[in-house]
Amino acid sequence: MALGYQGTEWIRSDEELRRWVQSGISDLIVADHQLDEGAAIETVREIRNGDLGENPFSVVIMTTWANDPANVRDAINSGVDDLIVAPYSTGQLLDRIQKMITDRKPFIATSDYVGPERRRDPSRKSSIPVFEPPNTLRMRQEGVKVDSVSLKEQIAETNLQIKEEKLRRIGFQISFLVDLVLPKFGISEFNEETVEHIERLARMSGEAVQRLQGTRYEGISQLCRSLHKLARRIAADPAEAAPDDVELLKPLSRAILEAFFPSESTGDLVDQIAGAISSYNERKSRFAEK
Repeated sequence: MALGYQGTEWIRSDEELRRWVQSGISDLIVADHQLDEGAAIETVREIRNGDLGENPFSVVIMTTWANDPANVRDAINSGVDDLIVAPYSTGQLLDRIQKMITDRKPFIATSDYVGPERRRDPSRKSSIPVFEPPNTLRMRQEGVKVDSVSLKEQIAETNLQIKEEKLRRIGFQISFLVDLVLPKFGISEFNEETVEHIERLARMSGEAVQRLQGTRYEGISQLCRSLHKLARRIAADPAEAAPDDVELLKPLSRAILEAFFPSESTGDLVDQIAGAISSYNERKSRFAEK
């Protein structure tokens, strides 16, 4: 407040945080990752996905006393802009806030992440587009006059772009998972990892159904709904899955993929999926060797 920030709130629970986020367009959230035993992590993830509150692009800085890799990874993967490991000084926190005003990272959307682009090597090429999120914290700091209607329109437009990119990544992930699990049916190998892949396929297709409304891809909701029902049936007992159900997985997933990427050839998309599977298997092999 001494630096000029007005309308600050001291929030003591995750429930209170959720209510506050829904009360208007928030500019900045500083939250401890252990708020209500880690509930804040899921709250941030919902904010970023546009499922909670009016501003998915609020600057979010998370603090933590736990510097172990698992907790740090969970916090970062929720989509926070920055993570500060305690103990820290007020000056350090204010420096981080200032950095969010002057040097905030662009956002990306994948099948299971919306938040700052975090590639360690910026020179490494990526096919995933980046988005410049509306930064209401910077607007206020710089005295930009934006009426609430225009601001909400700007937020909604960027959120739709990110939502549609997330759907495309889900479409790619669906075909990736189908191509990953289908060979297992040929040899009846359903270990824990394979079952997890099939369950993830059901979750991804179900999420697509939930997020299609209001996007340019709304017309393929029936395809996604059919795949979701199919994947749920198979996931219930993969070893007893009906052959007709298994046979439908690939054509359904390909139809969804082509609908999400209409400007790309099926051959190129299939090559990309094959490359992703190859990279996945290589990483798994390296991990097993350690």
